[in-house]
Amino acid sequence: SPAAHLADGSADLILVRKCSRFDFLRYLVRHTNQDDQFDFSFVDVYRVKSFQFTSKLSEDNESNVTDIGKKRFGQFCRDHPACCCNIANSTWNCDGETLDSSAIEVRVHCQLMKLFARGIEKNCKDEAAYSQSSIEQLL
Repeated sequence: SPAAHLADGSADLILVRKCSRFDFLRYLVRHTNQDDQFDFSFVDVYRVKSFQFTSKLSEDNESNVTDIGKKRFGQFCRDHPACCCNIANSTWNCDGETLDSSAIEVRVHCQLMKLFARGIEKNCKDEAAYSQSSIEQLL
């Protein structure tokens, strides 16, 4: 998120609700230009310190309440003895590792590690030209 800071102890949770493929493509293209990528009716942004995500399937499996009239097709399929369907599960990418889970909990740990950086560079083109001239001077 453009307003995020590494040491403020929070993260931006960006929720993209159901939309058309064209609208989602418009949302992705906004990340490449100067337009506000959150200025869509189907995008919500929240500043959070922690959040939990639990899939509806997981919530339904954990509850002991069974409504006979409200069974899903997947439930009918799993109840059939010849069925070999897998239960749907979420797959999350966490720092390059895949996590197969239907529920995750995310917490932000403020200033947990020290980071040394120069900060935001004002003009990357001038920086590249300066680096190139410095290299030429060394040769």
